[in-house]
Amino acid sequence: MTDEAAAAVATQGEAPPAFIGNTIQVSVVTDDLYRGIDQLVPLGIGPFAVFRVTPENCTEMRYDGKPAEYSMTLAFTTTNNMMWEVVQPHFGPNIYQDFLDAGHFGLHHVGADIGDIPYEERIAGLVERGYTEIQGGVAFNGDVPFAYFHNGSAEAPIVEIFQFPDGFDPQPDEIYPAPAA
Repeated sequence: MTDEAAAAVATQGEAPPAFIGNTIQVSVVTDDLYRGIDQLVPLGIGPFAVFRVTPENCTEMRYDGKPAEYSMTLAFTTTNNMMWEVVQPHFGPNIYQDFLDAGHFGLHHVGADIGDIPYEERIAGLVERGYTEIQGGVAFNGDVPFAYFHNGSAEAPIVEIFQFPDGFDPQPDEIYPAPAA
């Protein structure tokens, strides 16, 4: 940003207090997990820890405000301070399949650090700001609550919040690409 642009922004008045926290995750949705990962590896992003999420290991599943059952495969890696996630949906109503059915692939949502604000208070704050939960649940055998929020505007991002417990270190179903032998 130029000095002139920075000065113009500064004269626009006080920005509202920061609420969402730091963006700590970028998520990509694809209909082929491995192909999606293969697009990121040449950029130095990976290898990925792969987890299968099903109604057997994810509870309190919700979609569009109603109980739902869905399944997806998630792949995670961290590069510098950013968590990268690749998601492939499998069955049931879910926001990832909605995205694919609309003809989209690629960047889908951002994940935000909830910081020192308790999870339930963060949800209440998003609702106060006009956001609605569009999907949620408690993954990793009841250890990680997560929820996606959107305000209905085509220009607004989908925001995911989640809360990892202290010492959270799940064992992946696989690592992809596999380490060289």
